[in-house]
Amino acid sequence: MIKTRLLGVAQFLLIALYLLGGFGLLLLAVVRSGDWSALLAPGLDRLGDPKDSIPFGWDSVSNPFAWIFGIARLTAMLVVPVVAVGVLLGGFAVASGRRDGDARRIRRALLLIVLWLALAAVAFTPYGGSLHTWLAD
Repeated sequence: MIKTRLLGVAQFLLIALYLLGGFGLLLLAVVRSGDWSALLAPGLDRLGDPKDSIPFGWDSVSNPFAWIFGIARLTAMLVVPVVAVGVLLGGFAVASGRRDGDARRIRRALLLIVLWLALAAVAFTPYGGSLHTWLAD
């Protein structure tokens, strides 16, 4: 039972890191620049360097925001392996739920798998490509 909960927590943690590193950083950059139309077309020319959007600065090693956003940004930049791990964890959770007969856990795991696949689909659109290019700089 603990292992199956750990699978769900790991999936939620990965999704939170991905969303924070991609869209959270984008939202912080848009708020900082004031260019709200940049939400639909992120880029260096409109938003500047993504590291500049991290609260309280990027340059301090003791800044916890630098670590959190740095790890989250790396998660968002490595979308293909992260999605693969998320779907794999979801598959393990579905198998575990089936073994235990827990329909609620199966539904939650399937929902997370669909969410991972939707995030992967967004990542491979032109919008996702421009977001990834902006994050990689």
